[in-house]
Amino acid sequence: MNSPDETLRNELATLTSRLMADELTTAEDARLTEMLNAHPELIDEYADQLHLDQLLSTNLYAAVPEGISLETLEADAVTEDAPVVVKAAASAAAGSGFGYLTQVSVVVVLLLLVGGAYWLQNREQSKLPEESVVNTPRRLLELPAVEFVGMLLDTEDAVWADEELGDDIAYGTRFAAGKQLWLKSGIARIRFESGAGVVLEGPAQIELRSSLNAKLKYGKLAAYVPDEAHGFTVDTPKMEIVDQGTRFGTVVDPFGKAEVHVFEGEVDIKPKAQAEQPRILKASQAVLFTRGNTQGADIRVTPTKFADVPTPEQLVAAKSGNYPPLEAVPFEAEAPFNEFALLHINTALPKNILAGEAFEYRATSLSEQTGGVGFSHEGWWADPNFTRLMVPEQRMQWGGLEGGPMVLQSRGHHHAYPALAHRMARKLAEPLTEDFYFSLLVKYEGLDKNDFFGLWFDDVMGGKGSSHSRAPNFGLKEKQFFARFEVNQEGFSSGLVDGECFLLVGRVMKDESSYFNRLEFWVNPVGDRSETPDAVVQQGKGAKQLKAVHVLGMRIGQYTEVSDSLFVDRLVIGKTFASVTQPVEN
Repeated sequence: MNSPDETLRNELATLTSRLMADELTTAEDARLTEMLNAHPELIDEYADQLHLDQLLSTNLYAAVPEGISLETLEADAVTEDAPVVVKAAASAAAGSGFGYLTQVSVVVVLLLLVGGAYWLQNREQSKLPEESVVNTPRRLLELPAVEFVGMLLDTEDAVWADEELGDDIAYGTRFAAGKQLWLKSGIARIRFESGAGVVLEGPAQIELRSSLNAKLKYGKLAAYVPDEAHGFTVDTPKMEIVDQGTRFGTVVDPFGKAEVHVFEGEVDIKPKAQAEQPRILKASQAVLFTRGNTQGADIRVTPTKFADVPTPEQLVAAKSGNYPPLEAVPFEAEAPFNEFALLHINTALPKNILAGEAFEYRATSLSEQTGGVGFSHEGWWADPNFTRLMVPEQRMQWGGLEGGPMVLQSRGHHHAYPALAHRMARKLAEPLTEDFYFSLLVKYEGLDKNDFFGLWFDDVMGGKGSSHSRAPNFGLKEKQFFARFEVNQEGFSSGLVDGECFLLVGRVMKDESSYFNRLEFWVNPVGDRSETPDAVVQQGKGAKQLKAVHVLGMRIGQYTEVSDSLFVDRLVIGKTFASVTQPVEN
């Protein structure tokens, strides 16, 4: 008997094959949508099958020699000359989700046989004498100038499938007209040469046709279109969405389903079927188009369904063709800490802990600093444009806990930079595989509702585009402290006060599981409150299944002001609540 996972995957394969064959019923369509919503882990497999179909179809038609009809080949496959092959393909289609691919394989074989014969015949007819070939002068080919139409600004947890650029496309990469991008998962922001900016959320496939036109084959896209890019158009399989100076979003199914949401301004929707009438959508309007309702049904506009579009500052910074920006507003001058005094201070870290960092260093740069307790010798990964060590006028303190003479300062985000630029991370000497507690002293200056700070725990360091948003996170959001396993699934505690020092304590647990699946946290706990956390968060379906923690890190949010500052000291990890909340023994 199949396990539940195998049963779901077989059902997904069958429904996807019927979808690609345009045989899906309304009930089956609803079931497919329900499966993908309930089991997001299956979305990659769904996208892979759609993409494979796209590649096979595209390559088949592109490879057909002139004068040969693919439809004729497909019809020939049902002749008496190939009864066994056709029967096997039909049988596979009826009993398996991979029957469609088997049918495609039959056509591929026929195409290779007929195409090969066709090529050999033409080769004999057009063969030239050897001396003619030898004596033919070589002519240099004049390569046309490349027309660049777009640039990658940044990504968040992006997984690409690109034979040319690989699976990690660098920020600032420029795309030529006709470039096709397949984003298997995650988020990518792109600036078009016209000045328009889009955010793409996978699984999605898009073709960058020109500076004013993109073809979204499937996936989720939101766009910000300034005045200079007026008329920017997004083509979908069933319609054209023509911008009239606006912010809008669209969700496209590769076989006809589509949503269009208008947040500002208006768009013109032009159906590709001549019998259907154009439609104008204005701000705060949204429409759902289905195979059964091509004129569209009004739905509620939902901005939260879409990721954030590129900022105006990003679009301006990318105009030069060089991105990310190389210059940053420097920190004010900070003298290195007195070396003699540093050697004689009492550490701010308590004893008998698993790991800890009091930022007690001689230099002001955190990059590659290797002190602390329980961390690897590789030191911190940090960008000195945004993070430094400094000597505060007064040590950070809460109750009987006091920080050291130096603190970590991470300043607000410059909106011209990639969304996840403000990150720092460090590997642990030994992985954490059992329940653990942590605490840290934290202070924020310049607090408002858009500010974000997160301390995360994960099994991998990740690249510059890694948000670690599906791993355990603790921090600040919307002027409150939070804990979460995934975005928009937070548990909140008391609010933060601008400029005041707080003690944040958390616990990461395996609750009758082999994975970390429960978070508890406390804000300014007095006494032993290990049994009464301020908030508890259970792991959701979309969170990462994390068996061990190898890395921890921090990051600042995308919409914090440059003038904001986060101060952190006395980061401690231990086995018990008491071990991370006890004062240092003098």
